[in-house]
Amino acid sequence: MGLVRPFTEDDIPEVAELHRKVFRTATESSPRLRASYVVYFRKIFLDNPWYEEDLPSLVYQDRDGTIGGFLGVVPRTFSNGGNPIRVALSSQFIVDPRHRAGLVAVQLIKKFLSGPQDLSLADEAGNDARRLWESLGGTVLALHSLYWGRLLRPSRFLLSRMAKNKAMAPLVFASTPFCRFMDAVAARAPGSPFRLSASRLSAEEMEAETMLASLTKLTRRHKIRPEYDPYSLKWLLEILDRREHHGRFQKVILRRSSKEVAGWYLYYPNPGGIGEVLQIGATADSIHDVLDHLFHHAWRLGAVALSGRLEPRFLHQLWERRCLFHHRGYWMLVHANNPELLAGIACGNAYLTRLEGEWCMRFHAGTHPLEHPLEAAVRHQESIRIAR
Repeated sequence: MGLVRPFTEDDIPEVAELHRKVFRTATESSPRLRASYVVYFRKIFLDNPWYEEDLPSLVYQDRDGTIGGFLGVVPRTFSNGGNPIRVALSSQFIVDPRHRAGLVAVQLIKKFLSGPQDLSLADEAGNDARRLWESLGGTVLALHSLYWGRLLRPSRFLLSRMAKNKAMAPLVFASTPFCRFMDAVAARAPGSPFRLSASRLSAEEMEAETMLASLTKLTRRHKIRPEYDPYSLKWLLEILDRREHHGRFQKVILRRSSKEVAGWYLYYPNPGGIGEVLQIGATADSIHDVLDHLFHHAWRLGAVALSGRLEPRFLHQLWERRCLFHHRGYWMLVHANNPELLAGIACGNAYLTRLEGEWCMRFHAGTHPLEHPLEAAVRHQESIRIAR
């Protein structure tokens, strides 16, 4: 039997090599990759603004001293009915398959869930992690685990799928001008399911201070919500600003003609591909206009489609805006000893977006999946519902 202990800076080289092998971020290590890993693990799990010694990331160390597993932990500050609560976000759950994988995984998760936090959260968990959490008293939020997708250039989307087959390259090249024309028609034609509607809102780039004030105002109706301060929000936005794998990070705040804030959105447009939406801020009265502005904004920046995690309160509005819904293979898992806290999250009374989730904590080594989950959802028609 080994032991589970807090993760330290001295563990980074061994944990990084384990991460590389398990997640296949590179075929072999290199000085540049090792340097990237050192910066990543130190900044995200040791130097984040919410770091607390009693909520550390965890490693499983075997009797011979080798590390057989890692569980990244990032504390976050939330409030529940105005009262502060501690949330622990888990990320980068790694187990060395050469060790007793099942035992290592159980030990790490049990240690994590027994921590001092009020709420434990994982929003990109696979099936194995889901079963393990459930066996230890965790809860799966099925509705929160769904994603929405909106096609912006349907013809180009189909071309991008065809382009994965090298034999189709001549046809793709010849069809591109026609597909561009068809997408332009689809975005403007009355009655088109891909028509983009003009928004009545004006836009400007959002600064951290403006976002902080808007978050406080527009999330008041949520009993459970994240609490940021200027430093922690700037730190998180700077992390996202530096990532260019999906295009330049867009932070857009929207105002009515009266200059009142109507909402905002954070996303990566990924020109020529599928953009990733991290957060939408809106009220029931403004969500339609916010979505219209988001879709048109992404279309102008060249996105073929958009994808984001479903916020149950916006399900009907997304349906009306011709979005499709699918499961990307990730589960949102929660654990709390307070049943009222769990009930509040399950019934949609919590503001939980990807900004507070694992996506922002990912390691990027310049590699990309061959197929986006939205592409798989369209390919497997039985796994999606198309809004009509």
